[in-house]
Amino acid sequence: MTSQAQEIKDIDALLAQEGFEDIQTKMVEDTLFAAFEDQSYRGTFRGAATAIKKVNEAHPEVENFELVLTDYKMPQLIVHASKRGGIWDVSVDRQMKEALQKLKGVTPQAASTGKIDITFFPQITWVNHKLDRVLDYVFRIAPAAAITLWKGSRLTIQPILPLFNNLKDYDENPDRYIQLGNTNLSQQFFSTKRWKATAAVGFFHPGRAGVHSNITFHALRNLDLYLEGGYTWEFKYTVDNGFRPTDGSQKFNFMAHASYYEPWSKVQVELQGGRFTYGDYGGRVDVTRHFAEYAIGVYGILIEGEHNFGFHFAIPFGGKRQKRDSFVRVRLPEYFTWNYSEKAYYKYANDNMGKTYVTQPDQNHSAHYWEPAFVEEYIERTLNGIFQ
Repeated sequence: MTSQAQEIKDIDALLAQEGFEDIQTKMVEDTLFAAFEDQSYRGTFRGAATAIKKVNEAHPEVENFELVLTDYKMPQLIVHASKRGGIWDVSVDRQMKEALQKLKGVTPQAASTGKIDITFFPQITWVNHKLDRVLDYVFRIAPAAAITLWKGSRLTIQPILPLFNNLKDYDENPDRYIQLGNTNLSQQFFSTKRWKATAAVGFFHPGRAGVHSNITFHALRNLDLYLEGGYTWEFKYTVDNGFRPTDGSQKFNFMAHASYYEPWSKVQVELQGGRFTYGDYGGRVDVTRHFAEYAIGVYGILIEGEHNFGFHFAIPFGGKRQKRDSFVRVRLPEYFTWNYSEKAYYKYANDNMGKTYVTQPDQNHSAHYWEPAFVEEYIERTLNGIFQ
């Protein structure tokens, strides 16, 4: 075995030991070309920084890194990193074509296919507009079993289990009963320098079932434009009929979005307009500040003469590292997400205005956040010891 072949074998083993999966590596002179899936480290930057640091410590002769980061086996970003005079210089973009071409034909190591994650998501809801009580509250647990079947796919099964609440006088409130959360099959069809397309079919949270699709255009480095749409039915629990679709609830929804990330302030601004889940037309603006692994934002909605506003956040919940050591992994979610809405009554609430749904249990402003400038900054800061 040649020395370079042995070096590649050692690097593959090192990355696998750290918990990376679907590993492809190739040395070209002093540059390591690699692609891998990070299923151990929280967020979209910590795993890449760890991989670069560990390989450089074990193989200091590797001076340059070209790392393709994947999600459900699909390429998302490429990290260009080099160390000069003890300081790491990092850039991140979506120019992945050359690296993927060099890795073509390299057999992936530590495949993620078929491995199961069972993640226990807490769900907490309270409403405080009643005159006869301080608030209605609901505490539920929503374990989600997720598996990657093939490239770009994700099969998720998520029952929602009520733990305790004070809704005893509301027999048909669905929050009192076992429900289906995000129980669907999603597929990412392609992810390139300019385009990404996904679709999902099944049950979405909260209380919808049908099909949903999304196509994204990476217009500029920090600007994404995308269209999404779905055709769904509302599912509700009733004492007489159980868990069934509501008559006449099938609706077509569509939204046009623009999302811009400003690197200096770390602020993400999102604008969207179109037809919401229950057929109402309007727009929404979100302003979110990213604090490394925290995302805290405010929003406002204007719909057919009605308005609403509130705030949302995604904060770290599970450990920084939750390695998958066996075929089945049981874990906590990487982030806890919560959304507050000012309007919980009158026409806005009674007509289900401004409602949306999510297609994945971990859909928020921190998980799977593949913004190049954001990932670049925190990989470089982590490698240079500025961020831990």
